[in-house]
Amino acid sequence: MLCYYGEKSIEYIFGEKAVVPYRVVYCLFVAVGAVIKLELVWLMADVMNALMAIPNLIGLLGLAGKVVVETRRYFERRDS
Repeated sequence: MLCYYGEKSIEYIFGEKAVVPYRVVYCLFVAVGAVIKLELVWLMADVMNALMAIPNLIGLLGLAGKVVVETRRYFERRDS
């Protein structure tokens, strides 16, 4: 199922021409993941999760002021 979600994301971002290279890379990573040490698999998974978290954290910091303003406005409306 993860392959399908990734494939649809790649297709949305880069178009249909990028689907076949994505499938090839996906299959290579599956094969490599099956034969390398488990510790390395977990390390790579942790690094990829961190790389996904970094832009989200930057976005959260950038939107923190807006969140505070909207939260105050919400509670003011709710209390009145």
